[in-house]
Amino acid sequence: MITLYSGSGAQDFQVMDEAMPSEYWRKLKDTAIRLLRTRGQRRAAEILEQVPFQLHEGTNGFNDEFSVLYWLAPLDRYVKAAEWSENKGDRAPFEQIAKTVGEVATSTYIRFIAVDIDTDEGPAAVENPNLAITSDVVERALKDAENLIGTSGAASAIDRMHTALHGYLNSVCDRAGLPYGTNPTVTQLFKIVRTQHPAFTGTSPYADEVRRVANAFASAIDALNTIRNNATPAHPNDALLAAPEAMLMINGVRTLLQYLNAKMR
Repeated sequence: MITLYSGSGAQDFQVMDEAMPSEYWRKLKDTAIRLLRTRGQRRAAEILEQVPFQLHEGTNGFNDEFSVLYWLAPLDRYVKAAEWSENKGDRAPFEQIAKTVGEVATSTYIRFIAVDIDTDEGPAAVENPNLAITSDVVERALKDAENLIGTSGAASAIDRMHTALHGYLNSVCDRAGLPYGTNPTVTQLFKIVRTQHPAFTGTSPYADEVRRVANAFASAIDALNTIRNNATPAHPNDALLAAPEAMLMINGVRTLLQYLNAKMR
């Protein structure tokens, strides 16, 4: 386990159960991020926004009562956290995070910020692209998905990735002046972009093979609609998609976004 921040008192600790429901924690976290930005503590705000910390109860051999900001991280990001812990310049933002979260979460004392490695990690995540064409809805959906992967699991993030892809395709059509009617589905928008957008009108080597791969993605998008409705917490479904398959859906959408983003540039 990596300790990114430790307050006063005994330095041994154990991470216990989550201190509050996830929905309540997300509201407090958003408030803390806004407060950090207002105070000009931008680095701390960025870390708290990007890293899916959860608020947990903590204890130690003295039975002290305190809270721990805790992140169960995949291997690549655990390595990044280790770099933070070794860099003196990265220590101040974590102290700012601890004090600000304790300020907005009444009667909460953040004694530690810690990161552990997720030994049950599934497939590695494809990175979110830096989209040239985007919207507030798209960016928020991508950030929400990233947080949900780390806090509630990949199945919970599928709905937000679906929203991100839908919003992105809407923005691409609007930017290019492509009509799409009323309430188009993601599948319909993807077809419009592939068949009508200027970025796809030229010829290229192996165009037929590329078209076959694009058609396969169209089938995947159609399947994603069904999965979102029937195998995720977007609706009260009994059986949720398993983590490896859920991560496959998310990685597929991110890969498609990266490809479309490159074509739009």
